[in-house]
Amino acid sequence: MATTQTTDKPRGAEVIKQALAHVPLDPGVYLMKDARGRIIYVGKAKHLKNRLTSYTRPISGPTWYANKVATMVKQVASVEFVITASEKEALLLESTLIKKHRPRYNADLRDDKSYPYFRLSLEHDFPRLSLVRRPKLSDGAQYYGPFGSAGAARQTMYLLQRIFPLRRCSDHTIRNRARPCLDFETGRCPAPCADKISREDYALLVKQMQAFFAGQGEELARRLQEEMEKAAQGERFEEAALLRDRWQALSRTLERQRVSAPQEEDIDVVALHQAEDGMRLAQVRVRGGQVVGSRVHDLSRAAQEPGETMSQALLALYELHAPPPLVLVSQMPSDPSLVAEVLGEKAGRKVELRLPLRGEKRKLMDMAKLNAAQPRHEGPGPAAALERLAKKLGLAEAPQTMECLDISHLGGSLTVAGLSAMREGAADKSAYRRYKVLGGEGGGDDYAAMAHVLARRLSGDDPPPDLLILDGGKGQLSMAVQALAQAAPEHAPALASIAKGRAPGEPDRIYLPQRKNPVNLKASDPALLLIMRLRDEAHRFAVSYHRLLRKKALTRSILEEVPGIGPKKRSRLLKSFGSLAAVKKAGEKELQERGGLDESTARRLASFLAALDTAQPPK
Repeated sequence: MATTQTTDKPRGAEVIKQALAHVPLDPGVYLMKDARGRIIYVGKAKHLKNRLTSYTRPISGPTWYANKVATMVKQVASVEFVITASEKEALLLESTLIKKHRPRYNADLRDDKSYPYFRLSLEHDFPRLSLVRRPKLSDGAQYYGPFGSAGAARQTMYLLQRIFPLRRCSDHTIRNRARPCLDFETGRCPAPCADKISREDYALLVKQMQAFFAGQGEELARRLQEEMEKAAQGERFEEAALLRDRWQALSRTLERQRVSAPQEEDIDVVALHQAEDGMRLAQVRVRGGQVVGSRVHDLSRAAQEPGETMSQALLALYELHAPPPLVLVSQMPSDPSLVAEVLGEKAGRKVELRLPLRGEKRKLMDMAKLNAAQPRHEGPGPAAALERLAKKLGLAEAPQTMECLDISHLGGSLTVAGLSAMREGAADKSAYRRYKVLGGEGGGDDYAAMAHVLARRLSGDDPPPDLLILDGGKGQLSMAVQALAQAAPEHAPALASIAKGRAPGEPDRIYLPQRKNPVNLKASDPALLLIMRLRDEAHRFAVSYHRLLRKKALTRSILEEVPGIGPKKRSRLLKSFGSLAAVKKAGEKELQERGGLDESTARRLASFLAALDTAQPPK
C-alpha cells in the first residue's frame, strides 16, 4: 500500500535538504512544487532519499542539463513523495502523474496539436473508417496513426477509399438509409445500406485493410493481382475491372512509401539528440520493411538526464497504441528492463529495446538521428512568444499558464462568462471554465459581471494563472484591479486586458494596470497573436455557452442549469405548475409554497429565470 508524506518549506535547495529528514530509502515517486503550488517536476527513484540528495549537491560542470536542473531547484518551494511497493510501480505512477499534471521540467511529448488517427469501428456489422482527433482506447475500435499532417491523413483516406471501399456514413445514417448514396456511384462504398454487398465480402475488405496497416501491403497486392487474373480467366470482367483498379491504386501507394528496411520487420526507431539548449526526440516508424512515418518532439524544457528522458518518452509514445516487437533506441533508458516489461504488458508480447551498432538497423538509427537534429518549427515557437510577452508586459518570467475571461449576454439578459486557458503557449482545455451570472450578481452589467466572475475564479482551489487576460478595455481592467485588492497576494495573478483596434487594420491593444497608454505591439507580433488566440477562444467558449442556455430556455431542460435543483425538484416543480412557462411566472414565495423550495433556492431560481430571453430561439 503506497503512503504519502508532504513537506512545505521555503524555496530553494534548502527545502530539499529539510525534506530529507522525512524521506525514506524506499522506492517511490517525488513531486517538486513551486511557490504557487504547481507541480514543476515528477521523478521516480529506486531509493527516494538518495535521489533527492543528489539535487542538493553542487553542479559538477556548466552543461545544459546542469543549468536546467539548477533553474528548477531554485523554484522548489515544497516536496511531496509517494512510497511504492516496487520500482516498477514507481515507474507506472510517474508516467501517470506526468500525463495528468504535465510538469514544466519533465519530458512532454505533447504539443498544441491533436494529431489525426484512422478509426475502424469494429463493433458494427459493417465497420466504418473515419478520421478522429482523440482516440478512446475503451471503445473497442482499432486506431491507426498518428499522422503529423491532417492534409496527409485526408489524402491517405482518399487513397484508402479507392483500395478498400468501406462506408463513411454514420451508424445512424446507415440504419435509416434505403438507397445508395453518391459514394456507391463513384465506387468508394459498396453500399451495405442497400444490401449491395454481403457481410462476408465486406468483412474481407476489412481484413485486407487491417493487413495493409499491419505492413502486409506487398502480399496484399499480390493476392489482389491473382484474384484479378482469376476473375478475368473466368470471364467475370466487371469484377476483374474492380480488382484491377484496387490493385493499381494499392501498387501506386506502396511505390510512394517504399523505403527499404531489414527483413520486412516492424520496428520503431527512437533517437534522442542533445543540443546546447536541450534535447529533441525523433520517432521513425517502420512497418513491413517500409518507413511509414516520422515525428519530432522538442524537449528543450526537460531538466533530466538523457536516460530518464528516454524512459519517460517511451512510455508516453506508446500511451495510445502498442509498440512493435523491436524498438531501436539511441540511448538506453535508465531502467531498460522495467521499461521493456511495461511495454511488453501493453503489447501482450515481448518487446525488445536494442542499441543498433551496425548494418541496416544502424542506418535506420542514423536516419532518426538526422531527423532529431533538425529543428521542425518555423519562426518563433510558443516559448519564444512567451518570453517576448513577458518582456513587453514587464513580467519577471515567461507566463507558463494564462487564462482569458470574456462576458457574453444578449441585451443584458442571460449573462454568462467563458474562461479559456493556455499552458506553455498551447490550449489547455481541461482548465476551461464557464459561469452563469444571475441578476443580483451583475447580470446585464459587464463591469460588475467581470468583477463577480473574477472573484469566483480566484476563490476556488485551482491555483491562479501566471497571467490573466480580460476581454475588454480600461473599464474591465479597473474592475479587475479592485476585485484583486480583496484577494490574498498568492492568489493575485498578473493582469492585462485586450481591446479591439480603434479602426480597421489597427492592431488590438493591450492595457496594463496603472498605465495610461496601451503596450506598443505590432499586428504581426507573436506575443500579441498569442493573446488574441487566447481571447478568441474565450469569446467562442462564452458565446457557445450563451447559445446553449438560450436553446435550453425553450424547454424544461433549462432547470438543469440552476444550482441546487436536482431531478426530483425539477419533477416536482413541473408537476406542481404544469409547465415551464408557469414556473417562470411564479414569484419567490409561490416557488417556496407550491414548489417546495427553500428560500435561497427559490430566490436563485427566480433570478435565473428572470434573466432569460426566450422570445426567439437562436439561429
